[in-house]
This record gives sequence, structure tokens and C-alpha cells, in this order.
Amino acid sequence: MPAAPDPSAPATPPCERCLALADDPRRREPPACLALRGTAPVVTQSAAGVPYSMLSFCCRDCGTGWRLYDRANELFVSWVPERPLER
Repeated sequence: MPAAPDPSAPATPPCERCLALADDPRRREPPACLALRGTAPVVTQSAAGVPYSMLSFCCRDCGTGWRLYDRANELFVSWVPERPLER
């Protein structure tokens, strides 16, 4: 009997744009392949009390999920994939 697929593994490998975003996670402009999930950012605080907002995106090409973290008074943002990317 074959093993069940791993639900934490992405269905398809990441596309070139997602790999490029992983290599440059501080860029502000999202690649054109990313679609916003929902419209309102989640606003909360880090353990150190620093406020930040988070938006969720999904790649239209490969299905990779991304989270965009934007801390208050910071020049750069952080793009974080929802799962580790397979290269």
C-alpha cells in the first residue's frame, strides 16, 4: 500500500519568481504572480512589544503561500514562505 502524501509538502515545486523572492525577502514590491488572500492585514505585536502587520499571499503559478511582515518604523519588510522551499 503506498504511503499517504505529506500534507506539509507543496503540491508543486516553487516557481522561479518565488525562488527569487526567497533570495531577496526584504523587497517591498510583491512579484506579479502573488495574489493577496483577504484584504485586511493582521496587526499584532512581537514578544518584544514591537507592532507589526502581516498579509498573506499565494502564488498563482505554483501555489506557494507567503506571509509579508511589516514592522512599524522599519525600512524593510520580510517575506516568509509558509513552508520551506524545495530547491
